[in-house]
Amino acid sequence: MNRRIAVLASGWSSYFLKDFVKGMMKAVEDKHIDIYLFNTYNYTEYSGFPNYTGLSIFNLINYEDFDGVVLLSDLIGNARVLERERLRILKSKRPAITINKKQEGLCCLRVDNYTGMYNALAHLIRMHNVSDIAYITGKENAVDITDRYKAYKTVLEDNNIPFDSQKVYTINSCDYHCAYSFFNDYVKSGKKLPQAFCCANDLLALALLKVCVENKIKVPQQIKIVGFDNLIQTECTRPSITTVYNNAELLGAEAVNRLINGVNPLQTLSVKSTPVLRQSCGCSYSTTSSQELVTLNILDDANKKEAFDTHMEIMGEIFTEAADVFTLLTNIENFFVKSHDFEGSDFCIFMKSDWTSVLINSAENLPQNLSYGSQVQSVCSVQGNKKYLRELISTRDLIPAKMKTDDKSNIFLFLPIFHHSYVYGYFVTKNDLTMIDNHYGYLWTRNMGTGVEHFRKKNMFKQMSQQYLRLSTKDALSGALNRQGLEKLAKPFYAQNKKNGLTTVLFFVDINKMKHINDKFGHLHGDLAVKTVAAAVLETIPKNWLCIRYGGDEFLVVGNSKNYNGEDYCTMIKERLAKKTSIMHLPYNLSASVGTYSVPAQMDITLEQAVENVDNIMYEQKQAFHKEDDKEKKETEAQESETKE
Repeated sequence: MNRRIAVLASGWSSYFLKDFVKGMMKAVEDKHIDIYLFNTYNYTEYSGFPNYTGLSIFNLINYEDFDGVVLLSDLIGNARVLERERLRILKSKRPAITINKKQEGLCCLRVDNYTGMYNALAHLIRMHNVSDIAYITGKENAVDITDRYKAYKTVLEDNNIPFDSQKVYTINSCDYHCAYSFFNDYVKSGKKLPQAFCCANDLLALALLKVCVENKIKVPQQIKIVGFDNLIQTECTRPSITTVYNNAELLGAEAVNRLINGVNPLQTLSVKSTPVLRQSCGCSYSTTSSQELVTLNILDDANKKEAFDTHMEIMGEIFTEAADVFTLLTNIENFFVKSHDFEGSDFCIFMKSDWTSVLINSAENLPQNLSYGSQVQSVCSVQGNKKYLRELISTRDLIPAKMKTDDKSNIFLFLPIFHHSYVYGYFVTKNDLTMIDNHYGYLWTRNMGTGVEHFRKKNMFKQMSQQYLRLSTKDALSGALNRQGLEKLAKPFYAQNKKNGLTTVLFFVDINKMKHINDKFGHLHGDLAVKTVAAAVLETIPKNWLCIRYGGDEFLVVGNSKNYNGEDYCTMIKERLAKKTSIMHLPYNLSASVGTYSVPAQMDITLEQAVENVDNIMYEQKQAFHKEDDKEKKETEAQESETKE
């Protein structure tokens, strides 16, 4: 069985994370070591509330099951979660390394951001005679950003250039759009440009270059630009951008080597960053076949992004259009089996074992739940591009047995599926890092979680609508449906019977001598008679048949031949009513006339016409009852008369 290394990360710095993991994979090659990458994305909700639910993916980890741990502390950024995981790691007594940010009791391995930035700026000063350098950064207080600023200040001091705080600019965030807005306003204000701008990362540098091109400011003649991170885009711009490579691959490889060969919790080790000198600082840089390949890769990424957007749209439609849980599960599985370019050839989508019951939960908002439970159910499992049966596994196993191999090293990427503060499950893919590209993992998991919640809410509203329909169509006195039930339920039921080729079965029930009961014994007894007859009908007919209070003392029953085997419900209803009244000691005889009529699917009549037919048949029964009753009444009167004589 392969040894295992757990890696805890946040995927927002996708370029760093991907290079770091590539370095790890190269280091474990042929060593029978698997990497389990638990990745997440924090984000801010529309309300402005920061959402850290995705960090629950770390709850899947039992550190005792791993042979080593890598904690990318600077990417995770949540102090409370970092401290919780640090204590869990120390308790497990497994060798562990923290990346770029010191954690007590753990060996620290970090990128030396300082050296690369210092050397790039020293080159700018000494080789291109630059002495007026401005610095721009975001409000982020990450260790790497701090080191870059420190290098800026020190290189000025070492070259006898006075530090001017007025030339240090701090914007809201180190992202492209924020930087573009800042530089655009800067140029339009007419302020004097410095000889060079030192940017805390490449996104800021790319934004500055765009503003310069739009305003016909020549780079590097009028202003020189230095970035950091060596993003792929910096090689393809004209001019290409001078930057610093963080050597994340070397860092990943070194992390593996340290875990294999032993770690010293007291050590802090550094991997130096390296300047990449290009045209934006004044160095010559000719177009190469490598650069052309990079440009083509960027075009491929753009096409890939378009395909991914379509992929997400279809996912959303699956949750929107599914009418029930079974259809949803079937459609999810069918879609991902046919289309999984972004998920990989070996992946599973796991949901908590109780997720189907959650889907029919009628609560407006689900309570916070960050646990995955003891078991998870795969709703889609694809191995070698082929569908596998859904299976239930122990959460501690993390992956199905069929995904495990001992012949080579593998990487398993885990992503949480959640909505707001409720965790639904997780996604795992084998030997595929596509989800780290362009934050695909963030968009995929958020779209999946939102889709599940939308389906749940749709189901909730459906239940509410059905409940409202039941209330609006229910007769308060009898418990049967009211006349609205005829329009809203019986007519669609009748139409569906015809569509399905089923015979519709009708029964018409009429209380005998209702006027006599009301007139002689009062309306309370009249109400009791209605409730008693309705109860007898409802207790007799199949549960899925409809019973409608058609008039004051009349009931219409609508059923079908699907669960009807010719039972004599006319007699059964009368017998049930007689049994109920036998123990009620009523001062009158409560009975009902019942008629029945069947409408084959091919018979071309409306429900109204069918009701009229069954009403006529029931009327014949009622007439027979009255004749028999009159006969009994006359015989009784004759007997009473003879007795008096």
